[in-house]
Amino acid sequence: MRAEAAGRRGGQQVPSMELAQLAARLCAALDATTNSRVAQYGLTRADYDVLAALRGADGLRLKPTELAARCRLSSGGTSNVLRRMSESGYVVREADLADGRSAWAQLTEEGLLITARIQDAVAAVQERRLALLPPGAVDALSALLAQAADVLEAPE
Repeated sequence: MRAEAAGRRGGQQVPSMELAQLAARLCAALDATTNSRVAQYGLTRADYDVLAALRGADGLRLKPTELAARCRLSSGGTSNVLRRMSESGYVVREADLADGRSAWAQLTEEGLLITARIQDAVAAVQERRLALLPPGAVDALSALLAQAADVLEAPE
């Protein structure tokens, strides 16, 4: 009974709790599409997140510490993913000539291609589903969610 009462005020759903629940459902649905497509290519979600982070980086390369931060991975987890991606030919590790103690993770042409294929497959599914919404709904929702994120992320 206590858990049932959480997020309710006077029998009504608290708007901030309802927003959080709906946002979580939206994220879960979007993630499910991505996870499904990533698995079709024999990759884990962590593998894909690293490849996508590299694809979005200047020069298609990042330091492992930056990758770990962007992908929310531990240093050990990042090392494991980079090892697998190197063995698959999707990433190469290059020494940092300016800092001999450091290295770069660089996306290869093959890594760029597989990342683009996955992103295109995910986008196609999501666009098909979102097309079922009324015209303008996606733009309106995006604008409202951006406003909500800005307000909630602002310091109090």
